[in-house]
Amino acid sequence: MKVRSHLGKISWSLADKGLYVLYGLVQMYQFFVLPTDVVGVFEILVVLNTYIMIVSDGSALQGIIQFGTREDERRRVNTLALLIHSIITVVSVALVWLLQGPLIELFNEPRFATVAAVLPWYCLLTMPRMLCLKFLYRDMRMRDLFVVDLVWFGVRTAMTFWLVSQNRFHTIDDLVLVDLAGMAASSLVAMVITRRDLVFGMKGDIPFRDYVRFGVPLALATALNSAPKQLDILIIQSYFGAVVVGVYGQAKKLYKLFEQVFDAATALLYPAAVRIRSQHRDADMVTLVTKAISVTLVPTIVLLIFLELGGSNVIPALLGPKFNGVIVHFNVLILAALGMPFLLMSSILQAYGHSLLVVRYSAVGMVISIASLIAIGELGQPSLVGVAIVVNAWVVGILCTIGARRDVPFPWSAVWRSVGDFKGLVRSVRGGS
Repeated sequence: MKVRSHLGKISWSLADKGLYVLYGLVQMYQFFVLPTDVVGVFEILVVLNTYIMIVSDGSALQGIIQFGTREDERRRVNTLALLIHSIITVVSVALVWLLQGPLIELFNEPRFATVAAVLPWYCLLTMPRMLCLKFLYRDMRMRDLFVVDLVWFGVRTAMTFWLVSQNRFHTIDDLVLVDLAGMAASSLVAMVITRRDLVFGMKGDIPFRDYVRFGVPLALATALNSAPKQLDILIIQSYFGAVVVGVYGQAKKLYKLFEQVFDAATALLYPAAVRIRSQHRDADMVTLVTKAISVTLVPTIVLLIFLELGGSNVIPALLGPKFNGVIVHFNVLILAALGMPFLLMSSILQAYGHSLLVVRYSAVGMVISIASLIAIGELGQPSLVGVAIVVNAWVVGILCTIGARRDVPFPWSAVWRSVGDFKGLVRSVRGGS
């Protein structure tokens, strides 16, 4: 994959991830003006909705990319995706609703009843957005993706500042109103942009069994891989309460800066890997894999050194002492970024049809991660809760890379190829001058 030929898509993808960064600043503002425990309870709602959509994405929607490359199959693929997407969402929401009593006792948080009541509406408004985004990723329409997310973040940003200016931004209900409005607007715009892709029917040759065989292992993999990054909030709530959840949640939003970069890389890597493999371009696949790891790993190491040596302290200096506790968690979480370049290799395994292998690796990472978090809870060390995410990223990342090397053999030294590329660029510039 030549970077120059995809420069426009990469630019729009990075711009889209920049929106997440900017809205992260808005969320910090929300944290600044709201009680910490209110933000903590709201984090539980967001985590549940996000996790349900992640599982549904893996089991139902990812098939739109895998099987939807042939236009004559798209009606059937879209129908299967929407059907499975709907079933998983409805069942998940129903389980939360039925179990809200025991969960209120487990979390020692009566406001979880509000979470259980709002979750169905939150998921309902999220479903169209999730479906339509897969069309955009399938066709690598990164500019349209940017527009959809711009509406999502723009509406929430405008409503946040308007409600604060009217002195009407104090409770979890206010936060919920802002998020529901943003999600509704984003889903509407996504459906308008992808209206020509919203075609349904049973015409096509893709067997339902093949679709499910692809989706179920991927759903298990995404569920297992995402559990330490999403459901950690629920375990932390049960041990340390909503205040710690609120503070830790802000640290995760800061850490999301790293995640967004790698999400952008994944969004480009997986479709490219599927295409290159289908064309049997083995040499190009090696180049794709080693560049994907190297161009993300080397800058990550440099940035981590800067932040761990005190660079992150500028955040509470700028935003106030309320963020001192946030930085304690952030400095732990960013260590997980060292494993994320290797986590990209899960996309390569999926492109080669090794979804079950990703499931196994994710299961190992989840077990070790949750065990770490429970141990931290039993020891009463709230400042170390981020270790669970760090452990998961390292374990799963290394396992996925070892697995990917079986199909795409490359020397471990190749992960540093960007250093040599940079040196070569410097030499060429000096030679030209």
